[in-house]
Amino acid sequence: MNHFIRGLFDKPRFGKRLLWCFLAVIFMGFSVSWLKYVNWGTDPCSLMNFAISEKIGWSFGNWLALLNVCLFLIVIAKGRDKIGLGTILNMFLVGYSCDFMTWLREKLFPDLVISSLWVKILIMLVTLVIFVFTVAVYLAVDLGTAPYDAIPYILAEIGPGFSFTLVRICWDVLVTVIGIVVGGGLFAGNFGIVTVIMAFTIGPCASFVRKRIQKYIS
Repeated sequence: MNHFIRGLFDKPRFGKRLLWCFLAVIFMGFSVSWLKYVNWGTDPCSLMNFAISEKIGWSFGNWLALLNVCLFLIVIAKGRDKIGLGTILNMFLVGYSCDFMTWLREKLFPDLVISSLWVKILIMLVTLVIFVFTVAVYLAVDLGTAPYDAIPYILAEIGPGFSFTLVRICWDVLVTVIGIVVGGGLFAGNFGIVTVIMAFTIGPCASFVRKRIQKYIS
């Protein structure tokens, strides 16, 4: 156990990595809040979690924290090598920073309604760019994997020879279906064109950006 705990801090330029990781998960949450506001869909994970949190009457951050703790127990049992301090930051800060951004926007602009299609498209595109960049930063600092992202790795490792890519696609499709069934349909603003775009492009785009920024932040 002591060896495991020491391993959490055993990275070159750890302080720099931790700062970048902290900023990445905060802005990841901010991005999710704005995608929800645009009402054209979110990433598959957020789709499911928005749908469930709205169904049970919890805040997005509280529900996401509980789900992450449950998934984290699986990761501890089957994929401890994927845990780092970045895992802990992701578990709690993405959801609560999303809640904070939503609260701040409603506090500062309580009557804000964006009716212009072009403004919505602009917000969507800027938000997607920020989201891709923050995901790339989170990957580049290499301080652990988010519980949601660790589960497909674990399933691919213990499964009957399926590739990680196939398992990850099935995992994202599963949570998307759960979100839609629970209540995250088109009119709830959780599933839409952004969900489709993110499902097929976030991974490759984030990997592309990661390769180009890794030497600057790790």
